[in-house]
Amino acid sequence: MKAKQRSPRGQVALGLMVMAAGLGCTALAASHLGMPPDQLALDTAAGLIAGLSFVFGGAILVVPERFTGTRAFAGALMITSFALLYDWAAFGPGERHLHSSVPFLRAGFASPLSDISGRILFAIGAVLFNLMALWAWIRARWMVGRKPGKPAGKRA
Repeated sequence: MKAKQRSPRGQVALGLMVMAAGLGCTALAASHLGMPPDQLALDTAAGLIAGLSFVFGGAILVVPERFTGTRAFAGALMITSFALLYDWAAFGPGERHLHSSVPFLRAGFASPLSDISGRILFAIGAVLFNLMALWAWIRARWMVGRKPGKPAGKRA
């Protein structure tokens, strides 16, 4: 079954809502920048990076499809934001409180993960997202100056 295509206005409206949510998250995290670490309810770095990834994701939806270079640049920024979030979780300071769970069991099973095993799992994700970010930046560079309708390998 084919998915219903959004209208251009609907796509822009959705993009603006996603960008507004990201700006709200970023503003909330930025309001905690000057506070001492022991008084923080959230990690400021994670909030800033997560909010920016929503802003860049919304920008992809707002920019018209004919601006392929701009959309590729916003996509590269979004993937880089995700990569930074994984980098921060894997290699950033502080202790992580992670839990593993098996949700499909009737009783549910959850156990705490050790800090080292959690960081190893996030490090694997960080490496994968860093490689995706590298690919996205290479692709964004290829897309600069490309005219719509031309294959990705051909420059304008």
